[in-house]
Amino acid sequence: MVHLYRIGGIVLRIAVLVATIIFVLLPSVFVVSFIPTNWDEIRYEIFDNPIVSDTGWKLIQSVLIFSFKLSLLTVLIDIALGIPLAYMLAYGRFLGKSILDMLISLPLVIPTSGFGFATLISWTTNLGLGGLLGLRTGIVDITSKIPVIDIPVLLLLVHTTLTLPYVIKPLQARFLDIKTSLLEASRILGANPFTSFRKVILPLSLPALLSGSIMALTRSLGETGATMIVSGTHITAAVAVVRWEFEFKIATASFLGALLILLTWAMILPLEMLLSRRRWVSLPKILARMDVEHRIIALEEALSSKLPSMVGKAFIIVILSMLMVLPIVSTLYSAFLYWSGDPFTGRVEGGIAYQIFVSPAGYGSLLSRAMLTSFLAAGLSTFISVCISIPLVYLIEKYSFGRILRAILKIPLVIPTSALGISSMLLWGPRLFNVLTPGIWLIILTHIVFSVPVVVESIIAVFEGSDIRDCEDVARTLGAKPIELAELISIPMLRRGILTGAILSFTHSLGETGATFIVMGGDYTVSTLVVTMVESLAIPAALFSTLLLVAFSLVFISVVRVIAGG
Repeated sequence: MVHLYRIGGIVLRIAVLVATIIFVLLPSVFVVSFIPTNWDEIRYEIFDNPIVSDTGWKLIQSVLIFSFKLSLLTVLIDIALGIPLAYMLAYGRFLGKSILDMLISLPLVIPTSGFGFATLISWTTNLGLGGLLGLRTGIVDITSKIPVIDIPVLLLLVHTTLTLPYVIKPLQARFLDIKTSLLEASRILGANPFTSFRKVILPLSLPALLSGSIMALTRSLGETGATMIVSGTHITAAVAVVRWEFEFKIATASFLGALLILLTWAMILPLEMLLSRRRWVSLPKILARMDVEHRIIALEEALSSKLPSMVGKAFIIVILSMLMVLPIVSTLYSAFLYWSGDPFTGRVEGGIAYQIFVSPAGYGSLLSRAMLTSFLAAGLSTFISVCISIPLVYLIEKYSFGRILRAILKIPLVIPTSALGISSMLLWGPRLFNVLTPGIWLIILTHIVFSVPVVVESIIAVFEGSDIRDCEDVARTLGAKPIELAELISIPMLRRGILTGAILSFTHSLGETGATFIVMGGDYTVSTLVVTMVESLAIPAALFSTLLLVAFSLVFISVVRVIAGG
């Protein structure tokens, strides 16, 4: 019997590794193999076209430069806003702190196409901030750009909002982990809060800041749903992959997707190596060498007084409210106005009730089918991901190769989703396995790729913070079999991590747009349907669909908070 358990354990471990390679890792990088195996097709379409010459290559260069410029500026703003917000959430005591924390977490689960449309409404029409200020139009035009750097204002606002939590959350967790004795020692020695932050907290938090910035950068590079709605005439690399795939320019789309993956990893790998270093050159040492330390401390003393501190906190909260609260409120207000008809023309055909429930265009039935597809794809991909992730966590935690395996699992989290979509389509389509065409099953397989790492990280967070190993050792000494260990001890103790990972995976799948657009065929999800509605100028129907997405996101994030606190 013992030998049967050992053989079964070996088979299970091999099966988990094979499933991880085939369903998670291979789709993440397969598109890169498209370059050497289809070079003649790429050269003809991109570099040496007899009609347009190398126009394709010039266009690829243009969208890549624009994407990286947008993403780098986004990360700089994220750092400027994220550091004080993370500090407030970690150490502050004020009314509404839990609400602020929930608002910051909202972009992690809200479908980006819905949020992009909400942002468009709030900033470019008089139904949002323009109306509050008594204007007949919005305060930002969709074509408005930041001078010199030539980046659309609305696009920067959306990318900043959607990536900000990736900087705040790791910093907040790191701040809370810093021993209070260090801060108390700094206070006793007479340091003001700003000086303590610069000399004690920030140097200890640099790895978390860098890690969060990496995630924000890659999240911005891969953002597709909201970008397609607010980008106007500008095209990012992630959006270009989707559009060229729709135009049947498979070689161009695949080449750009592969470049996105390679360039992303060319940046991330050196930074990951830097994160593994134990020695950092701290900011205080740099300032000391520049002989400006006394001036910095004088400025920090002035900022630490009550009035500047309160003004700074109020400013940060106002900015956050404009980025995250205003779009939701504007969408709700717009839906109220558009419910029975167009508020400007009075036409019933321009109302939500008509377009959703009466219109010959059938937006109501389209939305119903899209909801069914979304929940089916999210549910199945999450279930399969959980089944793979639970034994995968044990491989990571119990074997020497686990650290390498966990690092490799970061690949699906950082590659742009549109590149993942084109890679998945090529892998399961005619380029290799030739078993699936675009549709719901390809959506499910594609969503598994980014769902498994999300579930794995959630479970590991609970695993490493518990005494599960000691409990299992005690159970083994009492004669418990492996199945009994899993059923009675391991899974119950990991329940919170499993549920949290499953909910995060489900909401991520529900809101995914870039990869879904490429692999969906005729099976629309709600997030892709919102983009289609906006492009078709079915604004009332898009408003209603967006509110549904926001409502589901708020419910899910509330559930996550309850589970995490339980």
